[in-house]
Amino acid sequence: MIYRLLLGLTFLLSLNNVGAQSTPNVVVSIKPIHSIVSALMEDVSRPQLLLESSDSAHTFHLKPSQLNLLSNADLIITIGDDFETGLKKTLGNIKDGSHVIVSEINDLHLHNFRDVDINEINKDEKDEHTDHDEHTDFDLHLWLDVDNMKKTAQYINEQLIKIDPNNSTTYRTNLVNIHSRLKKLKSELDQQIAPFRSERFAIYSDTLQYFEKSFHLQKPVIITPYHGARLSIYRALEARNKMKDLKIKCLLYGPDNTSKKVNVLSEGLPIKAVNIDILGAKLDAGSDQYFNLMEGFSSQLVECLG
Repeated sequence: MIYRLLLGLTFLLSLNNVGAQSTPNVVVSIKPIHSIVSALMEDVSRPQLLLESSDSAHTFHLKPSQLNLLSNADLIITIGDDFETGLKKTLGNIKDGSHVIVSEINDLHLHNFRDVDINEINKDEKDEHTDHDEHTDFDLHLWLDVDNMKKTAQYINEQLIKIDPNNSTTYRTNLVNIHSRLKKLKSELDQQIAPFRSERFAIYSDTLQYFEKSFHLQKPVIITPYHGARLSIYRALEARNKMKDLKIKCLLYGPDNTSKKVNVLSEGLPIKAVNIDILGAKLDAGSDQYFNLMEGFSSQLVECLG
């Protein structure tokens, strides 16, 4: 009898110990933010990544496995409804305090989409631009500003401590480390880019203004005003003339832009066209992903401008 009582007591204590050691289940939408959260949760647990390399943050549809991740999450971290549009309806049912919307964190540097001169585009493009404006006013590629990631790390760290106070010391130590890494990253990129601040470049879609403004680069020649905007004949001709007049030698384009469209813009001009991926889809997910993304992109830009 005494043996059975001792055995039962040992079992109950082991259950309590397991409960005490449980860690939060955190789900993050895109790789750059997931990278920051992974660094914050190091030696505690690993956050789940919702959108894999092949998923589009703007147009994806949730799979059963992704719905399962969300339903079991203690904390969900996204950029915002106007960025991960496929999540808007699902996350409307998430209880308060379980969802961090990065674009709503106080004191972030947020930029509006840049104005398009409506008088210089045709009727179809006016309608297209109006539809886009009704969708959102903000450019939400905010992770391309390293200072934004410092503030994001600070805020998410506070939320992790709220839901998992037992590991607060580890979270605080990790925050100090990641702030140090981000400070070093900003300094190194600044030194690398400094010699090219006066150089103009061109970009297919206006997705780099956070990077451009944080490192004080010249405003690029913008072919289309936002991701997914149509490349009309007018836009293509205007862009070619402007790139020729300004002696632009670097054209950046995203993975969703076809080589045919890029060739229309660059054929016959002394321009180097470079494919960039601001999400780092092909980079391994984890605590180093954001740093590899920013260092890799900076090197691509410098090589393109050099």
